[in-house]
Amino acid sequence: MFSRETVQKLRSASRGKDFPAPLFFVQGNPDEARSFFGRFWPEARAVSDPEHFFFDAFGARRGSWWQLLGPRVWVAALRALFKGNSIGRPVGDPRRMPALVLVRDEKVVWQHEFRHAGDLPDSPAIPWNRVECCGLSASPSHERANA
Repeated sequence: MFSRETVQKLRSASRGKDFPAPLFFVQGNPDEARSFFGRFWPEARAVSDPEHFFFDAFGARRGSWWQLLGPRVWVAALRALFKGNSIGRPVGDPRRMPALVLVRDEKVVWQHEFRHAGDLPDSPAIPWNRVECCGLSASPSHERANA
């Protein structure tokens, strides 16, 4: 449910703007990733990471029960449901917390610290809405060359 909401939010934020092409890391296998993104963002790029190599590298640890089932998660679940995001079949470790990071030249230049599983940053807080803040080129050719 929260993965769908996050992908929809990022896809919406990327429309009509100079927005770096996101790269998603998923716990599922490549077929599961293709199925998910085929429904929610067919043009998205994704890397299958069932061993959690990148999840660990970006600090996406297993959440506590409070982070996964606490009252804030229930409020976030209602928000996601009202946006049309239903609960799906878990893929990978359902206790794995999400990560949202901006990487530039092999360095993490921004990261959202998730307080709970349904926590999403406000769109203005995501620096790639203002790509110049992190020294990124807004040109699509630059993004492809560095992808």
